[in-house]
Amino acid sequence: AWLYPLINTLHIVGIALLVGPILILDTRLLRGQVAPAVSMLASTLLPTVRLGFGLVMLSGLLLFAARPLDYAFNTLFQFKLGCIVLALANVAWLHQSTSWGQAMGQNQPDGRVRLACGLSLSLWLSALVLGRLIGYR
Repeated sequence: AWLYPLINTLHIVGIALLVGPILILDTRLLRGQVAPAVSMLASTLLPTVRLGFGLVMLSGLLLFAARPLDYAFNTLFQFKLGCIVLALANVAWLHQSTSWGQAMGQNQPDGRVRLACGLSLSLWLSALVLGRLIGYR
């Protein structure tokens, strides 16, 4: 009786640990502020993002296993997964780009970094909204 609500709670905690730091970092990069330094902020927040993502993935797989057919054929769930895949591809592209290295080293994000951050915010928030909508359908 307690297992499903506990896993759902862990999923929500994971979402907070994932999306909260992303909002802070991406907003900082989009605004082009000088402080705090990008490298300091990223080194502080990205480990929390990774922890949150791991918790979301583990709890999400367990929630999916409880009702796989309900989720697998749910259009909102499919769009949610698409947003997550695109968000992960975006962060992989960004972190491998020379623009990210320059933003970290020189504390000045260029247009590519800002574009990737705007896309990141849009995709993660879309995944979040779609995930919440699934519960009301």
